[in-house]
Amino acid sequence: MAQRPDPSPDVPLSLTELAELRQRYAMLSTDGLRQVYADALDRCKLDKRGRPPRADQFQVLVSAWRVLRRSK
Repeated sequence: MAQRPDPSPDVPLSLTELAELRQRYAMLSTDGLRQVYADALDRCKLDKRGRPPRADQFQVLVSAWRVLRRSK
């Protein structure tokens, strides 16, 4: 049986999208940022077929982590 191609392309976020994401995360409370980080971490796990997550999902995780570290 042939596997279906992934409908979402593995395209990283642009620099402007990444800057907007970081700015939005900087405005969140610590609890809200922790929730964003936990959700992003959950999305970055391997799926049932062992495929890694998309590049933009890693960028969201790293962005949330960076803002969370700065807020300490």
